[in-house]
Amino acid sequence: MTSQSTETTNTLVIQENSSFPIANYQVKVLSYLGQYTADIYYFKVNISPISADTESNHLGLLRVGAITGRLSRELQLRETLGDYKMMAELLAYTTSEAVIINPHSPNLQPEEQQNHETEEDAVLDVNTENLPTDNANYLEEEYYPEQEIISSATTSKLILLSYLPDEAKTLDTWLKTGQSLEESLFITGQVCQFLRYVYQRNWCFVAIIPQLIQLGTPIQFFDLSSAYPSGEILTSGLLGDYCAPELAYGKNPIHESMSSYTVGALLYHCIHQQPPSSEQIVEVKISPIPKVYQLLKICLSVIPEARFPLSQLLSILVETRQEISTPKIQWNIANRSTVGLSTNRLHNEDNYGIRQQQLSDLETMLLAVVADGMGGMSQGELASKLAVKIALEEPIPADFKTINQRHEWLIGLFQKANESVANHVKDGGTTLSLILAIAQQLMIAHVGDSRIYLLRQGEINQLSEDHSLIAMLVASGQITEAESAEHPDRNVLTKFLGSKSRLSDGYIQDLRRTQPELSINLNNEDILLLCSDGVWDLVPKAELAEIFQHQPDLQLAVDQIIEQVIKRGASDNATLVALKCRISQYN
Repeated sequence: MTSQSTETTNTLVIQENSSFPIANYQVKVLSYLGQYTADIYYFKVNISPISADTESNHLGLLRVGAITGRLSRELQLRETLGDYKMMAELLAYTTSEAVIINPHSPNLQPEEQQNHETEEDAVLDVNTENLPTDNANYLEEEYYPEQEIISSATTSKLILLSYLPDEAKTLDTWLKTGQSLEESLFITGQVCQFLRYVYQRNWCFVAIIPQLIQLGTPIQFFDLSSAYPSGEILTSGLLGDYCAPELAYGKNPIHESMSSYTVGALLYHCIHQQPPSSEQIVEVKISPIPKVYQLLKICLSVIPEARFPLSQLLSILVETRQEISTPKIQWNIANRSTVGLSTNRLHNEDNYGIRQQQLSDLETMLLAVVADGMGGMSQGELASKLAVKIALEEPIPADFKTINQRHEWLIGLFQKANESVANHVKDGGTTLSLILAIAQQLMIAHVGDSRIYLLRQGEINQLSEDHSLIAMLVASGQITEAESAEHPDRNVLTKFLGSKSRLSDGYIQDLRRTQPELSINLNNEDILLLCSDGVWDLVPKAELAEIFQHQPDLQLAVDQIIEQVIKRGASDNATLVALKCRISQYN
């Protein structure tokens, strides 16, 4: 940014098509934009460097105001903020001792000019279209001395030059298009972030100008003239779409709560397609959106002390957006287990369980497990019961946010279950198949030949692998799938819990055996199936998929499958757990 000292003695006329230098730039006025704030005139200009060898033109924003007014405060604030990225660059500024500001076209005939000036005076008196952010009821002493629009009036002025924000990317344009609640919270949060940063340096914004805020990464403010030092007492009142109501009366020290009101007014505008009405100051009508309703009610309170501090407000905006952007997960769960029909299996050695837990405001956890025990007498039943009990009761650690942390927890859970089975079950063991779903993220851990299936849009895929001798023979090509059904060693497992005191690395299967990553994202209407071999041995996966596809009631589908198992002999215990995922957005 460059400055130019006051050396101009000739009168500077600022009107359409006028040209003049500012520091190292030649400026040509293209059009008058209006008075977004009471004592500043805004012009769209063309900027070209004076010393450039080649022609390089850019659209610029020229602002002209009183030497001791808002623009002077802006320069102080810019010096305080340094090169903060959410503040658009100021190219140059200068002062001029004699300035004539003529917002009207110099090509108008005298009679047209006089009529136009009369119309302009009327507009300034009621402060409407040309004052979109500080609206109609400014007190006279706030701005009348600055209304130098008659060509014969000259006075000293401060002039600031910057680039012009891209109109298509301005907050004003964005507000007119209508956006989602999540986007509204995101943009409002960015504005709040800037206002908080400014407040931390003892300044407060009491209004914003959407036409001069450009959305992007990051958002950028082109005009800082609505900021005041904290504690400064206004000598006259301010009114505007984003101004706290106490500002209308003047003599109020500038306070952080005024900035909080400004943020709340912007969010209100985003949601209701218009800023809060001055006629509803005491009781603003707010759409009944949970949490957002309370947020706006507090921010727009007529009692300044009731409003959020900016840091707390920013946190709430971020948290609320996270809640809205995080899909809500609901689970429909069905299950059934049978001892079967074998005279050799009078005890059901299968066990299963489901655990649901709220980890945070944003995350729910679902854990489902199936275990198929083995061993003489009731040893298999005890083994599977111990493994399921540990899975359902294992505490959730404080550090449970990342995929790797959750994976390590699952490994530890299986190690603990294996140790318990090995220590308490003589000549027995158990399979253990587990799914862990946190929000939309699915992980698995698996040992043995129980199975985990994912049924998605009519297609079924096995997420687990069979840790059995038959599976190894089929994988190596020594026997076919058809031959495996009648193989004499079809019940021999290569992995199970309780076989040794400590499980070696890689013993526990995760999703990387069948998928690229440790986790996959769930889709709406996904169905997860966990079943012992007593189910999949008699009901092939294609038939499972068909039954669930044609039977919308999850429990009836599970019952139908178990009935099929029984009809086909049920030579083993059979357990099936089905979990259907329903994903909905915030409402």
